[in-house]
Amino acid sequence: MKKGRLKAERKFFPTFEHKLTPSAAVKFGIEWICLVLMASVDDFGFSFALALFCGFVYARQNIIALAPAFIVACCVFSLSLWTLLFSVCPMIALVVLYFVYFKLKRNVPLTAVALTAVGGMIPYIAVNCVLYGAYFQVAIAALIALVGTFVAGIVAYALLVRGFGRMSVDELIAGGVATMAFGYALSGADFWGFKLVYIVAGAALIISSQSFKPQVTLFLSLLLGLGVAIDMGDIACLAGLAVLGVAAVAFSPFTKWSSALAMLAAQGVMWLLDAYGGAGWRALVMTGIGVIPCLFVPRGAISRIRALSGADDRVSYAGIVNRQARVTAGRLTSASDVFYELSKNLQKTVDISGVYNADRLAHEIARNYCGKCSDREGCFNSLGGDDTYAILKPMAEAALNRGKVTILDMPPFITSRCTKMHTLASVINSSAQAYIQKRDASESAMVGKRMLSEQFAGIALILDSLAEDCARPVSFAGGDAEYLKDELLKHNIVASEAVIYGSGENVTVTLLVRAQDANKLAVAKVASHALRMRLVLTNIESRGEQSAVTLESAPTYEVAYGVAEKSKNEGDECGDSKSVLCPSLKRRLFAICDGMGSGERAAKASRDAVEMIEGFYRAGFEGAIVLSLINKLLRISLEDSFSSLDISVIDTISGSLDVIKLGASSSFIVRQGSIEQLSCTQPPVGILDGVQPLTSRYQLYDGDALVMMSDGVFDVLEAKGVADIVDAVGTLNPQRLADSLLAEAVKRGSDDDCTVLAMRLFTS
Repeated sequence: MKKGRLKAERKFFPTFEHKLTPSAAVKFGIEWICLVLMASVDDFGFSFALALFCGFVYARQNIIALAPAFIVACCVFSLSLWTLLFSVCPMIALVVLYFVYFKLKRNVPLTAVALTAVGGMIPYIAVNCVLYGAYFQVAIAALIALVGTFVAGIVAYALLVRGFGRMSVDELIAGGVATMAFGYALSGADFWGFKLVYIVAGAALIISSQSFKPQVTLFLSLLLGLGVAIDMGDIACLAGLAVLGVAAVAFSPFTKWSSALAMLAAQGVMWLLDAYGGAGWRALVMTGIGVIPCLFVPRGAISRIRALSGADDRVSYAGIVNRQARVTAGRLTSASDVFYELSKNLQKTVDISGVYNADRLAHEIARNYCGKCSDREGCFNSLGGDDTYAILKPMAEAALNRGKVTILDMPPFITSRCTKMHTLASVINSSAQAYIQKRDASESAMVGKRMLSEQFAGIALILDSLAEDCARPVSFAGGDAEYLKDELLKHNIVASEAVIYGSGENVTVTLLVRAQDANKLAVAKVASHALRMRLVLTNIESRGEQSAVTLESAPTYEVAYGVAEKSKNEGDECGDSKSVLCPSLKRRLFAICDGMGSGERAAKASRDAVEMIEGFYRAGFEGAIVLSLINKLLRISLEDSFSSLDISVIDTISGSLDVIKLGASSSFIVRQGSIEQLSCTQPPVGILDGVQPLTSRYQLYDGDALVMMSDGVFDVLEAKGVADIVDAVGTLNPQRLADSLLAEAVKRGSDDDCTVLAMRLFTS
């Protein structure tokens, strides 16, 4: 238990994994380079590096691995004890912040990280204000750190935690600002006139043109160009990088080689025309250094990048999934057919009528005993040449019915002619006993075969239902799924996955969203509008940094209900077991099971009976299938019990009512101006063999009410009493109706356990 608790808590604190895999080494290497690049910015390098460092830490990156890189990056460009102090203080502040939230078992909000970043700059602020009086510069530096932490945190979280794909409005804005900031920093990285920005721009634009939509590449070139233009103070630099983006996109439909040549040609033309400050052979060389290695990136890597953006072959994957689902549905249907055949074949073998009966016994004795008797000719001649079958049959019937035949049961034909009638009686009795034993054994086997046949039929029904569910279409790419994700993005809700299962009124939608978006009311509202149906939120499942949100078709109706009950003996547990269950969004189950007797034992027998029914509805089977299964399995499961069952299941989509009764009291459907009695004439389970439940379906409408009651109430009220009370109450308030029925039953002297369930359907 302790180990599991610590594991659950650790996710709130930055990771401290010691094993360095190749992929992790590459990732940390890129992060260190980015920190050094930001620290190289003139005047405000410390603020830029601090913001990026805080963003990485917020995105669950290893603070122990990043802290030395941050400190070294700051000290490289300004080596002094003051710089060392300035860089160490924010790191310590972040560790303390995460430790506090770790103890509180809460995730660290980005706002707290940003404020901690500014708080960690207190030594930097104090020294520069007191010693140098650089108030304006300090204010700008603090603002850069504060805003930059928000920007870096949002972008790093989207890339490193949630996974790059569709981006929300805030992520797009933050990504644009971050791209401009990197363009600004890269433009300042100048080595003898060779600007690092052209290497990065060349590589980024060629990869982007092969992986993303054209507009992504164009915006990337514009944002990088804007950062360069700000650094160099020349708006023409923006146009220069924009030309590179256009060249990459224009030739991307051909091959990546054509895009690369177009970019190099464009850079060469701008060199010849001296189009902007910085254009020249050095820019051409740096662009080539960035572009050429990217031409040899494996196609699989490009495909993975494309998949991250959502521009993959998901539509074809959806087709494969649906085809496989149909194949699975077909296999389930075939398996169902097998169980149906097994059920029918077993059913053919359970009829033993005509096997061990008096007719067969008389024939065997006439043939094997009388046919071998020395006096047989005289008997046969007297019967006109026939054997003694007709004479022996009444004796065989008497022996099978009473277990014994005597001389008094023998007809005059036998007593007047047969010289061995005592031996004949003995043969008939011994043969009858053998027949009775074989018949009893066969009947026992017949019961087992019948039960097995019914169970096979029940399994076949379940397989049919599963096959129907498997055949429901699934959409997670293209069409409604993509449109839904686009609509959610407009409300700043990022859905990295959207799966639509089913069609018509039976639709389930699962969205994988950011944890902070899961409880937004807009999720259900936007999904309902996008899919043109009313959906309601039914479940939110946390998956770390993301949450799986489940939406289902909203029910047409809702059900209000009331319960009233009384035990037979005050202080004892009521022997009536009641159940009010919501097995799914579209069903409401109400049950009363009256176990014979009262107290704890009767209550347990009742609960066991109800739980079996609840299981079918929790499994999500359609009402018609459940009713058929109940007919086949209910008596089998409860044959040793003595219980009456009364179960009503209301479908909140269609308003249909499934009723299952076995030895239960009448229920009543109350409509405006009429009352319909639902009766069951069968005795309770366990009283007689072969009793079958009454299963039927009715249709309810808005405003209709249903009243269920145990026999402790109905036996004293009867149908007329119930109708009189419904009229007297004058309302369909379910709780008031239930209380009134119970009070009247007690008033009339009910001395049994009493339970009343009343429910009313209304439009939701």
